[in-house]
Order: sequence, then structure tokens, then C-alpha cells
Amino acid sequence: MKNSIFKTVFFFMFLLGIGACNSEESLPPVNPFIGEWQAADDQFLILTVDGEEKTLAEFGVQILKTNPISAETTAADYLRHTIMGPIDIYEPEILIAPQELFSATVAGERVAGIWKLQNAGSVLHFNSLDLRENGYFYNVKRLSGNELDLEWSWEMSYIGENSGVYDVHLVIKLKK
Repeated sequence: MKNSIFKTVFFFMFLLGIGACNSEESLPPVNPFIGEWQAADDQFLILTVDGEEKTLAEFGVQILKTNPISAETTAADYLRHTIMGPIDIYEPEILIAPQELFSATVAGERVAGIWKLQNAGSVLHFNSLDLRENGYFYNVKRLSGNELDLEWSWEMSYIGENSGVYDVHLVIKLKK
């Protein structure tokens, strides 16, 4: 009797073991950040100042106080070196790899570095010795299997003629 109960229990354990081996749920989860990211089809870069959307040229003239001829270039350079970092402002292409490594093309040059998620996954940090600033931080606004929206907000002060304080907000939309 005791032997028969043991055989029955062993048989059910054996069946459970076979079922567990064939289950797709036993595969490790894939990190949704891993992959090659590019500009989203819709508007890739949304720049607002005090709640009003601005083009790069408008941002250069109104906020950076540069002349209209070089305004877009000045704004692009400012964003590239202070906020965008490894995300190219015109043709973003960034590969986020496992082991917290990334590579990207910025202004035609290949850069590489490390990435980390911080603050319980709400902040994405890129660090690269190939860039002017070593660390670039983005708030993760939205993440799905093939969409990534990053954002950054800051306050800019301009001292001089027509001085002022501006609330600047940047949204970067990427897709796989």
C-alpha cells in the first residue's frame, strides 16, 4: 500500500516536471530597452518653452538669443552637447545592448558607452567618454516593446536685455 502511494505521487511529480520543461514561461524575460532605436515616424523631437512648441530656429532666436541665420545650428549644437548626447538630433540611431552597453552614431561619428536604469527604472542614464559630457540622463516617459519616449525638463535663465526665465521641456520619441 505504501509502495503504491509512493508510485502514484512519483508519477504525478514526473508529469509536473515534464510539463514545466515544455513551458514557455520558463524563458527569462527580455528587457524592453534592448534593441536598436531610431526616430519615431511621427514627430521625433518635441521642444516646448513655457508650454509652447518651438522649432530649433525659434528656440535659437528666442531663447538662446542668437541671430536668425545661425539659430537652428546654434540650437542643435546646444541640445547635442547639453541634453541629447548619444541621441543624434537629426538621424538618431542607438543600439542598446545587454550587459548595459550602448553604441550610437552622433553627427556621423560612432560613440559607445554604458547605460543604466536608475530610480526604479524611471531614469535612463547614458555615459560615454566619447562625448563632451560624460553623463546624459532622461526621464522614461513611456516604454513598450517597440516605443520609447524620453523627456527632460529644465529651467533656463537669460540675463541681459529682455532677461527672463524659461521652462524648457524636451520629448524624444524613438522606435525599434
